[in-house]
Formats: sequence, structure tokens, C-alpha cells
Amino acid sequence: MRSILSILALLLSVSSLAIASEEDSGEIEAITIISLPVDSVTIYPDGLTSVKRTGSMEVTEGLHRFVLDLPRSASMESVRFAVSNAVVEKIIYEDNPEYYLNVSSTGMHDFELNYLMPNAGYWAPLYSLYLEEDMITVSAYAIVSNDFGEDLENVRLKLVAGPPQPEPVAKSVRGAYDYDYLYEEVVEEAPFLVFAPEPLPSATGELETLYIYELEGRNDLEMDKEVGFPLVEETAPLDRVYTWDAYFESDGPVMETIKANNTMDDPWPSGKALLYKRGEYVTDLEIPYTPKGTESSIVVGASADVTVSKERTNYTVKEEMKATPGKGNSTITVLVTTETSTYMLKLKSNLDRNATIEIKDRKPLKAELISVSLEPSKTTDSGLEWDVDLEPRQELEIEYVYKIVTMESLDDSR
Repeated sequence: MRSILSILALLLSVSSLAIASEEDSGEIEAITIISLPVDSVTIYPDGLTSVKRTGSMEVTEGLHRFVLDLPRSASMESVRFAVSNAVVEKIIYEDNPEYYLNVSSTGMHDFELNYLMPNAGYWAPLYSLYLEEDMITVSAYAIVSNDFGEDLENVRLKLVAGPPQPEPVAKSVRGAYDYDYLYEEVVEEAPFLVFAPEPLPSATGELETLYIYELEGRNDLEMDKEVGFPLVEETAPLDRVYTWDAYFESDGPVMETIKANNTMDDPWPSGKALLYKRGEYVTDLEIPYTPKGTESSIVVGASADVTVSKERTNYTVKEEMKATPGKGNSTITVLVTTETSTYMLKLKSNLDRNATIEIKDRKPLKAELISVSLEPSKTTDSGLEWDVDLEPRQELEIEYVYKIVTMESLDDSR
């Protein structure tokens, strides 16, 4: 039997245990337990993690049996084992899969192992927002948790972000992600044979809306620890918009929303943020997922920048009897009631800059608008809406009047 594989530890960082098999004498060149170092880790939004291990070692020509040393939580059906200049003869599925590979030539060969681990790692962005008059600085760290069961040293770390999915992504690896994408990534980075226990399922298309951050440099992750890595930082232009629902909040307050443009090449993943004004902490809020080149609407909360109030300044009721035709030649006496309401909306800017405020108010479904001092931007059967541009320190009043007419028969029904 040819000699067992010699492993170049310094070059490969591959741990190997080679055992000659008497039963397979003359057939199996070597039985080798493969334990490859982690090259890269990709963490998905739900905690599913894709692990890539690589290395090189000296291999003789002939048939070899490789036993894969895998973590207990690795998904067996997701295992992809790749070796250069080799073809697979068979695979035995044990706790650790055994691959029988026929190596075509003696020499240094590249090894690559890919698999998925549910719930093995989690990550979330943590933002700090520094608000100025017309700009906002967006700074974010990626908070990464290592639940792999081992320290990860000198790994390439990839973090996947995307918009909320219609339904929670299943913890099971089957059907959770686009395996064709994972397969193509393996083939592109390592153009040699890839062996799978079964055919890959068809693409789901879910990854088309996801984005992968590959953090610069190689990073260390201690087991059972959370580590923060710089993710994004940008100074972006913004618009402030104030909103007021006068029906529910007659005396305010107005709500402030920041509309910031993401001019970066990367999207902003959704996450928690701490807001600062003039260097002082103000509040915590949520940033929605914002693709590059789009506008993010960030709700800051209640604001005293604009003071508002709503008051009914006049209410009258007028009743009159009317005779209306009934059946045949009969007439019916009807009580006609007309209710007229006058409302006043008052706005006062407390700012030294221009401000935009969006106002909503409701009216009864059967109400008829009689007059309004500032034309609404939108009128519906049940509501009025205004988009108002306020100048610095401006005070503004909006008066509108509507009436409701009801009729009630005073005769016995016939």
C-alpha cells in the first residue's frame, strides 16, 4: 500500500488523521479525517449561517476515503465537499459523511467544505444618528453574536441584510434560501468538483432582495461573545416633515419625521438607532430597511417645533317643518334639521427656518363643506388634508365650515 498522505500543517492548517485500512488493502489509498479551518462565515437575518472551510494538502493518486469532521448542529443535507482533480465514487451518510474520491494525480490539492448551520450566529445593526439643521450623520455598527461552538479566528465575515419578508423565514434550511445562489458562489470561488447528497432545489428568488455586507479585513469572533464591527457611516441630506392628526390630537403635539436620502452604495439595514441633537441624546427609534438611492422615513416622535390647536368656534342648529309628497295625493310632514359647525385650526412655528406640516382632520360622512379659508390638498367623504409650508416663526389659522342635514318624518308610517 502506498504511504499515507503527508500533511503540510504550516501551509495548510489542515488537521488530518490518516489510517490505513487492511480490509481495503489494494483499493483505498488512505482513510483521512478532514478538519479544515474556517475561511468565511455568512450570517443571514434569521440566524442561519453558511460556513466555508478551505485548505490544501498533499494527496497521492488513487481512491481515498475522506471522513468530514462536522459540528453537531451542521445541516447534513446542505454539505458541499469539493476537491480539485477528483471524482466522487460514493458517499456514505453517517454522523460524519464519508466521501470516496478517486484522485487523478499525485500532488497538492485544494479542499473546500461548505455547509449551513441553523441558529449558529446572529447579527443586528446599531445606529447612532447625529441630527443637524439640514444634514444627518448616519453611523452604524454590526453587532455579531458567535454561537458556532468554537472561536473563529481570521475569518471573512459576511452579513446578509434585506427588507422584512412576508412570513418569518423557516429555521429549517430546506426552502429557507436560494441554494442555487450558494452553489454558484462555491463554483465561482473554487472551480472544481462539488458533490451534494441530493440535487439542489430550484431557486426561490428570495435572495434577489437581499444584500451581503463583506466586512473589510479578516475578523475574529470569540465563542459565545458579541462583537461590534464598523458597518456604515455617511452624512446624508434630509428633509423634516411634521404631521398632525387634528381629529385625535386637538392640542397636538405634532409628530416629526426625518426623510433622509441614502446616497451610499450600500443599503441601510433595518435596526435600532440612538438619536442625538447638538451632541445630546434625544431618543431611541427604528430605521427601516432603506435600499441605496432611496429615501428613508424615520419617525422621531413628538415635537415642540410647531404648536397646534383645534377648536370648534361656532355651532348652530336650525329646524324647520316641510311638507313632502307621499303616496298617492297624500303629503308627509318632515322635520329638517341643519347643523352647522365652524372649526379653527391654529399653527405657530417655533423655528428659525421653514417647516412643512401635513395636517389631517375628519368630518362626518354626510357633512357638506361650505367654506374653507385654505384650500385642502385632498378632500374625501370623511376627511380633509392640508400640506402647509410655514415660514420662520409664522402663525397661521385655517377656518372651515360644514353642515349636516337630516330629515325625520313626523307622520305615522302608512
